[in-house]
Formats: sequence, structure tokens, C-alpha cells
Amino acid sequence: MRYLMLVLSTPDAPQDPEGVPAIEDWVRDTYGAGRAVLGDRLRPPADAVGVQVRAGEVIVTDGPFSETKEVVAGFDVLDAPDLDEAIRIAAAHPMAHTGAIELRPFWPLGLEGDADGGPGDA
Repeated sequence: MRYLMLVLSTPDAPQDPEGVPAIEDWVRDTYGAGRAVLGDRLRPPADAVGVQVRAGEVIVTDGPFSETKEVVAGFDVLDAPDLDEAIRIAAAHPMAHTGAIELRPFWPLGLEGDADGGPGDA
């Protein structure tokens, strides 16, 4: 099963916690084992734009769409057999120590070729 791992920067992050693993080690171990298939850092919220369509008009706004104290700093797509393994992988990420991690299982659309079915398979 695939999981989107959102890497979050949080305002209440501990200052210089001990025992934080190096990101290079996490990348080598996770991607090297085939447990992650895609990931990257994201530009700061000031570089983001919001996109909405209302009454047929495309509305583009500067900055993040919603007000939040947490900032999505990056993401990884994990390929794990179950949630327990995805949690183990996420807990080993440096930002689990200094920020936060959110795991979201993919929910395939149920189109031809989707292995896990669609919304009706919840």
C-alpha cells in the first residue's frame, strides 16, 4: 500500500533535540530498501499559490490557501505493506524528532488499473 508522508515544520519544535538521525541516512535506508518511491522538499509557503474556480472564473491567491501554524516542508511517497511499517519508516525520519509527520494512505480512484479499488472500498 502507498502512503503520502507529509513532512511538517512546527512552531513548537524542540530546540536541538538529541538523537536526531541524519536525513542522508534516512534517505539511503528508506529509498535503498525500496520503501519510498518519490519525495522532495517544498519551497516556503510564501512561494505557494492557491487555485480555485468559482462561477467559471479561475482565482489565484498568493501564499498558502489556509492559515496554519504547521508548514508542509516536504513529502515522500512510501510503499509499505501496512500502516505499522509506514509508521516505523516515518518515526525514523529526522522531522519526526523536530517537527511532525502525517501519514495518509492513498485512495485510488477505482479506474482501470488501480490495484486497491476506489472510494467504495474504504
